Formats: sequence, C-alpha cells, structure tokens
Amino acid sequence: MKILRISFAIATLTAAAPLASHAQHAAGEQHGQMAVGETHAHVAPHGGVVRSASPYHMELVQHPSELHIYLLGAKMSAVPNKGTTGTVMVQTADNKTSSLTLAPAGDDHFSAQLPAGAKVRTAIVTLNADGKTINVRFDKLDEAAAGSKAVGAAYACPMHPEVTSNQPGKCSKCGMALVKKS
Repeated sequence: MKILRISFAIATLTAAAPLASHAQHAAGEQHGQMAVGETHAHVAPHGGVVRSASPYHMELVQHPSELHIYLLGAKMSAVPNKGTTGTVMVQTADNKTSSLTLAPAGDDHFSAQLPAGAKVRTAIVTLNADGKTINVRFDKLDEAAAGSKAVGAAYACPMHPEVTSNQPGKCSKCGMALVKKS
C-alpha cells in the first residue's frame, strides 16, 4: 500500500511539472520579461523590448513621438539597415490602428513617426532584408511603458552625470561615450 501511495505521488508530481513550467513562463510574461512564444528573456541593448525574429532578434524602443526599431544579429549587435525596408502597424491604447513606414535612422536602426499623443499598445513590425521578410509582434507596450517610467535613464556621461539617455550615445557637452549605469 505504501509503494502504491509513493508511486501515485511521483506520477502526480511528474504530471504537474509541465504546468509549473507554464506558470513560471506566464508569470515572466506578466512582468515584461518574456512574450508568448518566447523561451527566454532577452537583453535589450538600447533599453527597449526585444523579441525573437529567427535567426535574428528585433528591439523596439519607444520615444514620445516615434518608435525606433533595431534588427539584432549575433551577440545582440545591431545589423546595418542598408538595403532593408519596412513598415510597422500600430494599435494605440484607444484601439486605433495605423500603418507607418520605417525610415532608416543612422546606420543601424529605423524610425517611424507616431501620431500625436499616441500610446502604442501593439506593434507589428515587418522588415524586408536580403529578400527575406521578417515579422515580429510586440504586445502590451502600453503596460511596459508605464512600468519603465520608474527605471529612468540607463546611460550617463562619466564626466557630466547629469547628461543621461535611455540608449547608448555621446555626451552633448564633451562628446565622450555614455556609459551604462550599473
């Protein structure tokens, strides 16, 4: 009888293991760490939200009046945007949708101008690179933006700590590279 109870307990725990894994994954999704279909959290080199876009990753960085999109390759480095085109379809918090053209910004990312006062909830990015189409969906962006207000800038000038940014760049006063805060 004791062996039967132990066998039943082992069978119950084995059956519940996938459910526990799913619950942990769902909890991570709620905290912005992982999205549906993601198997791991991603480092965001520019302070945005990263999603898998096999064999790439894509990072979306929200600014008050525009979106920045980075196509990321090996080791999460930005892929040059030369010869790449794209669009982003956005759904705002008031359930309005619009399709925006992505324009090259610098050598390593794209930008799209947002409608005035828009709070983006969902963004579906489509890039055409090297004859391949890459699609990525970013959900719950309005929740992520609300949570990120408390975080503040991630980069600062070592000589002028008042010069900060949420992405890498150069100091506007001395030209030194901004350093990631620890």
